Amino acid sequence: MTRLTRRHFVFRAALLGIAGVAFTRAAQAAGSCVTPESESLRASLNYVGTAADPSVACARCAFFTADAAGGPCGTCQILGGPVDATGHCDSFSPPS
Repeated sequence: MTRLTRRHFVFRAALLGIAGVAFTRAAQAAGSCVTPESESLRASLNYVGTAADPSVACARCAFFTADAAGGPCGTCQILGGPVDATGHCDSFSPPS
């Protein structure tokens, strides 16, 4: 039987912790159309994942480009990344 030393235990725990953080971030980003890099910009523009008024949702904004595959996330020129089509932020601009 192999003896688990303190060094091995700490090393394995660190690997599990790193894997857990990566998995959690990937799941959050995939589930909510959010990339961790854009969180501060989203906060400064008061971005929410679901608009209170559907008439001002991201899908109706001039800066929004729908996902070509028909997915729930599109791309925002202001936020520089994926956004939920039903979301909203302070930079909403109706198409001209």
